[in-house]
This record gives sequence, C-alpha cells and structure tokens, in this order.
Amino acid sequence: MPALIFPDFEAYSNSVKGIDGEMRVTGRGDDAWLLDCLELGEATLLHGIDGAPVHYHGAPHDRHFGVYLALPGSQTTLDGQLLGEDSFTWLAPRVELHGFTRVPARFLGIDLGERLLMEQAAQVDGLDVPRLYRTGTITTTAAMVRHVIAMVQRAFDVREARPDAFADAGPRQAFAAQLAAAVLQCHRHATGGSGPARRGRPPLPRREIVSRGVQHIQRSLRGEVAFQDIAFAVGVSQRSLNRAFDDLYGMAPHHFYLIERLHAIRGELRSARTGDTVTSICSRFGVWDLGRMAAQYARMFHVQPAQELARALGQKCGGHPAGPGRRR
Repeated sequence: MPALIFPDFEAYSNSVKGIDGEMRVTGRGDDAWLLDCLELGEATLLHGIDGAPVHYHGAPHDRHFGVYLALPGSQTTLDGQLLGEDSFTWLAPRVELHGFTRVPARFLGIDLGERLLMEQAAQVDGLDVPRLYRTGTITTTAAMVRHVIAMVQRAFDVREARPDAFADAGPRQAFAAQLAAAVLQCHRHATGGSGPARRGRPPLPRREIVSRGVQHIQRSLRGEVAFQDIAFAVGVSQRSLNRAFDDLYGMAPHHFYLIERLHAIRGELRSARTGDTVTSICSRFGVWDLGRMAAQYARMFHVQPAQELARALGQKCGGHPAGPGRRR
C-alpha cells in the first residue's frame, strides 16, 4: 500500500518531484490521496491513487524523462489518448502534457534520468532515439506493458519485505538499468499509438489551442479580458476550440473556466487577509450567486467557503497562513 496519505490534492501533488505542473480537482471524491515513492538513484518509482477526478498539465524537469502507467479502472486520458492495457504515456523533458481522469485514478510512475536512459538506449538496436524527446502515447503489446508494471510493483514488494534491499548503490543501479531497458524495448516495438487524435487535428495543434485557451482563461479570471472572447483570442473556431479542450481535458472551455474559477476562489480564501469576506472575494471573480457557488465549492472541496475563510484567518493569526500549492 502507498506509504503516504495526504489530506488534499495540493499536498499530494506537491510531493511529486521531477515535474512542474498543476492539478485541478474536477469532481467529487471521497477517497484519500495516497502516494508511495521509491528512490533508486537515477530512477524514481511512484505508486499513486488519486482521491478524485482531476485534470492536469505539466512537464518533466530538464534531463528527466517519465513514464505514466494507468492501472485498471482508471479511465485516464493523456494528450488526447485513452490509456489502455497495451499503452503508457511517455514524458520528455520540458514538453508539456495535458490530461484528465473521469474517476479517481490509480497509476504507476517512473522518472528516469537522461544519462541512465541514453546509456541503455545505446544498447538497443533499431531504437528511434530522437523519438525519446517527444511526449506522447506509446502503444505496444499488453504483455510488454504488464512486464514493466510487474517490475515496478516487484520493486515495491521487495522494499516492503526487506526495507534495506536498495540501501546500497549496486542493487539500485542494477534495477534502474533493467527497468530503463524494459521501457526502451516498448519504445522499439511501439506501433505508432502517438499518432493523430481520433477526430483529426484542427488547423492549430491541439496543445497550442489549449495553451492559448488556458492563458486567456487565466487572464479572464484576473479581469483583464472577457471569457466570452476566448475563440477570437485563440484564433480558431468555437468548434475547433471545443474539440481541442474535449480531447485534452475531457470538457468544454466554459466548464474548464468554471473549475478554474472555483480553484481561484479557493486560493483567495486560503490566503485571505483580515477584513476579507466570502462575498468580497467572490465578487473579484464576478460571482454573485453565493448560495450556488457555496454548494459547488462544498461538493468539490468538502468544506464550505465560510469555513475555509475562517480556517485561513485563524491560521494566519497563528503565524501559519494557508495557500494554494504547486507541483514541484
């Protein structure tokens, strides 16, 4: 079982190293956020269980590659591709990834250092090395993906049985090299699962459309532009905009905006100053139906806005202000 239990998604996402990004809760979830981490030198293994459906965007650090393996029942879509038993998502350094889950997901993650990966890549005949620097879905055989999953799970089992099993550098390096080699074999046998989305690409790449759309939404939350002008600001038709957001986030731009607004209100409540009220904070985002907003807030975050504000002000008086988190 995962070793760490987190009270909310921010503490959970902040504990994941090697990647910069943001996670947003998109639906009700009553489960805990669980994460186990195993450091193996140039490789780090993760076993996570989300506490709610989420959407996410982020990119690995420089000289870091990543593997995201969705476990059965997770309903995870990354960069427009629904992950199945014969696929995983490959993350390249500094290349942004967008994704969402429709239910609380379970996953295994692998962070691989560039030196380790390139050492192993040199030993794999027929490998498309430049492809390693592109983020996307790697589709191979279910047996090969199961082999990688089994290796990761085996490492956690070994550590549970013998906590000092990876204390020495030798076992850590040997296992990390074997795991990198197994992942690269999946790359070599990939069947082109990272091709175009099922409905075809709009004139602009989906990532660019969504990136521009998210930027416009953030500006609209700050009161700099009107949300309704999003399609014009992005430079595409409303239909192309809707398709791109649906492919990468599983929702329309307006739904994405409403979720971002709830999270922005939460951030303001959690960093409130003396004299702030729920009404004054909500008015900054053009929210006047406080009853409806409070019901949506409680469903999303399991606390009433007034309670969130009171807790934040109380913590601030005690010298421990609360604030929104960001993945590191």
